Amino acid sequence: MKGLITNQWDRDNLNFLLNTKGDDFKAWHAQADEDDLKYAQELMDAYSRELLLRSQELEIEARLNNTHEANMVIDRIRKL
Repeated sequence: MKGLITNQWDRDNLNFLLNTKGDDFKAWHAQADEDDLKYAQELMDAYSRELLLRSQELEIEARLNNTHEANMVIDRIRKL
């Protein structure tokens, strides 16, 4: 499982990992085998990549929406 989370099964398992706390998480971890832990790490890695991509998207959107400086330049040119 490399890349991004693309199916509901993986999304549900990621949500479990992100939202399970305390004794419930300890109980899951205690029964998890090596494959379970590897899969959990893969889910977290994919989620990390998703967050990075979303952060980059938001940064681009913010730049595109911030037209104040561009409008100031256009206004100056129009006044020439």
